[in-house]
Amino acid sequence: MPTVAYTKCTAAIEPLLEGINVGSDTWKIALSNASAVAKASFVAGTDDLATGNGYTAGGNACTVTTAAQSAGTYTFTLGNPAAWTASGAVGPFQYAILVDTTTGVPVAQWDYGAPVTLASGDTFTFTFSGNVFTAA
Repeated sequence: MPTVAYTKCTAAIEPLLEGINVGSDTWKIALSNASAVAKASFVAGTDDLATGNGYTAGGNACTVTTAAQSAGTYTFTLGNPAAWTASGAVGPFQYAILVDTTTGVPVAQWDYGAPVTLASGDTFTFTFSGNVFTAA
């Protein structure tokens, strides 16, 4: 698996600090071939892959595992979404986008560096490498 780069989506900064409830909102990882870094909103099926061959537009759900403050540091951690198994060609996609589906705001993305296409029978697993974010 290639090394992937994490980038926060600039449109999410103000809502994260003023309006998103990270602990109770619904979160998904969606696959897309277009960057979401400058997007203010996310529309399933338009901003990610279309439903088909084992992928559902809007992505797979993530469960909040930590959304808490301790000693002045707020930590937000999500469980990994279910893996995608292709039943036909899926993609191409280059980005895994974290979306707050309650607000429709893309919050972060992971860039795989080049387009990825799954063949029938291939499985793609997205894995968080730690906290989604920590604010101190």
